[in-house]
Amino acid sequence: MNQKKPKPEHLKVIEGMGKASKRTAEPRKKPVYFLLLFLALFLLAQILFGWVWGNVNQDAINTVLAGEGFVDVSFSAAGVITYSEKVVLAPRSGFVYYQVAEGERVPVGKELARITEFPLEEEIKEENEEPGFTEYFQRIKDWFLGEKNEDFSCFFPANEEVKVVAPLPGLVDFGMDGFEKFGPDSYFPYLTPEEFEEKAPDEQILCSGEKVLRSTPLLKLINNYYWYFSTVLPLEHGRLVAESLQDKLFFSFAPDIPVWGRKVESRERDDGRLEITWCIDRELPGLYDHRWDSAEIVYKNLEGVLIPKSALLEIDDKKGVYIIEKGLVTFREIVILTERENDFLVKNLELYERVITRPDSVKEGQRFYW
Repeated sequence: MNQKKPKPEHLKVIEGMGKASKRTAEPRKKPVYFLLLFLALFLLAQILFGWVWGNVNQDAINTVLAGEGFVDVSFSAAGVITYSEKVVLAPRSGFVYYQVAEGERVPVGKELARITEFPLEEEIKEENEEPGFTEYFQRIKDWFLGEKNEDFSCFFPANEEVKVVAPLPGLVDFGMDGFEKFGPDSYFPYLTPEEFEEKAPDEQILCSGEKVLRSTPLLKLINNYYWYFSTVLPLEHGRLVAESLQDKLFFSFAPDIPVWGRKVESRERDDGRLEITWCIDRELPGLYDHRWDSAEIVYKNLEGVLIPKSALLEIDDKKGVYIIEKGLVTFREIVILTERENDFLVKNLELYERVITRPDSVKEGQRFYW
């Protein structure tokens, strides 16, 4: 009979050593992986922080980019506006009835008006002193008081009419001020403001149905493709534009629209003042409502960099601005060329440099991390 041998007490069974383990050992994570991950997160945080800080700082110090600017330098002059104008006269006496409207452009041969011997029926008033009736009753009276004959035409007068047609194309204008005689077809007027006031043109306008005499001005036709501005310049202003062939002008009734004037006449007076006439080929709104007007005449164009007026500061009697250069607040001396309403045109600044608009809020040498 077999007896179990007692297990030695000094021996110990270690589990799993006799059989292959069914589980595979997990790979150990390398420290380099964590280091790279940390560096990537750190850099991302730096970028985000710099972007946020930069925007906050930018708003805090109020900066602008210096921009390219152009400024016209000009002087003011007043003068007379003229055109090539054709005055149309009444071919006979009678009552005028217009067939065109003010400001209408008409071709050659267009019917402008009709002149009738008596007022048209729709225009006749019930008053006996109407000129047409007075003449009519006078004829009847003469027939009764004179030798009566078989001519009864005075009782049935024919209302003869004459058509007035356009002798040339142009823009219709009913106003007459006496300056129609001036212009490119005759000669240009050169008047000072005082001389123009003395002449003080009195504009007259006829209306349909009015009685006119033979050769009465009915209307005028304006060649609106070209118009002319004539002025008298003092010696110092005349020298500024004496050598130019054309100049840029801004008129007071259209101050935001520049026009180019080509010189057609220039001569010097005995007192040194200059008489100049420009020809202009661009129509402006409200042009035909003005015979006398003032204009800004540009004699020089300045180019530079525009900065807001609030950015200017003065250190040790030097005018300049603070700019951000490589993250530092730096003083940059400038030269002011001219000023506008809210800006200065300067030189010594580069385009798109970042200019601080509130210099009192920073100090020179202060660093900004953006």
